[in-house]
Amino acid sequence: TRSVSAFLLNRSSDLSMQEEQNLDTTIHWKLEGTVDNAEPTDTLYVIDMKTQRDFACLQVKDGKIIPTGGTLDEPAVCGIMTKDRRRWISAFVLENGTANIHVDIKKNYLQHIGGTPINDEMNAILTESRKNTSNPTLFSQNIYRIVNGIIEKYPDHIVSSFLIDWCKSSFTPTQSLGLIDKLSAELQESLKIDRLKENLLLQQETEVGKQFKELTGISPDKTPAVLSTYVGQGNYVLVDFWASWCGPCKAEMPHIIEIYEKYKDKSNSDQIIGHFGLGFYSAFMVADEVHIDTLSYQK
Repeated sequence: TRSVSAFLLNRSSDLSMQEEQNLDTTIHWKLEGTVDNAEPTDTLYVIDMKTQRDFACLQVKDGKIIPTGGTLDEPAVCGIMTKDRRRWISAFVLENGTANIHVDIKKNYLQHIGGTPINDEMNAILTESRKNTSNPTLFSQNIYRIVNGIIEKYPDHIVSSFLIDWCKSSFTPTQSLGLIDKLSAELQESLKIDRLKENLLLQQETEVGKQFKELTGISPDKTPAVLSTYVGQGNYVLVDFWASWCGPCKAEMPHIIEIYEKYKDKSNSDQIIGHFGLGFYSAFMVADEVHIDTLSYQK
C-alpha cells in the first residue's frame, strides 16, 4: 500500500510540474550572427520596435555577435541600433529558440535572418527585396504573397500586425485592410491596428480608380481656383503639392518650366498645357505658398 501511495504521489508531482511548464509562456530567446563593416570590437543594441526602447546589448568581436540571450513575456519584433544610435536596422523577431542574423552596418540593412520559425518566414521578404525591383507591380505582388502567407499561418502573432504596417507602402489600402481582416480578433482590437485601419480607410477614398476629392484655393493672381474646373473633363490631370522649404520640390521646378515652354505655343490638339490643365497653378499654403500643377502625358 505504501509503495502504491508513493507512486501516486510521485506521479501527481510529475503531472503538476508538467502542467506548470505548459502554463509557462515565458519566451527564452537567444541571438547570434555576423556583422559586416563593424569595428574589431563593436557594440550594437537590440531595440523593441513596439516600445522603441533597447533591452539588450550585443557585443561584436571580429565580425561575430557574441551569443546573447534572455527572457521576454511575449515575442518581440526587434531592430538593431548602432552604438552611435544614428542607424536603425530592422526587422527580426525574438521568440523561443536561437535567432541568427547577418547585419551590414554600412549598407544599413539585414542581409539574412533565420533560425526560428518566424524569422525563417520573414527572411523571404529580405530575399525578395534584394531582387531586381524594376517591375514594381511584380515586386508588390510577391511581397503581398509572402506577407499574406505569414498572416494566414500566424494570425495571432505580433509579427503579423507589424508586417501589415511595415509593408503597407507596397500594398493598396484595400489590400492592407483585407490583411487586417485576417488577424485575430485580439490584434484587430489593438490600438495600433485601430489607428492604422482608420488611416487606411482615409487613403482608400483616394486610391486609384476612386472619385477625386474637391480642392479649392486661391491662384497666384488672387482668383479662386477649383480642381473640378480641370478634372472630370475627360483629360488626365497631375496634382503636384510643393512647399518653398522642400528641396526636392525646388529641384522639380525646372522640369515643370521646361514642359511649359515646350507646349505653351502648341495648337489645341497638342497643347498639353491648356488642354490637359498644366496651367492650373493653385493654391494651398503649406509654407508661404503651395500650388497645384496639372499635366498629362500624351503619346
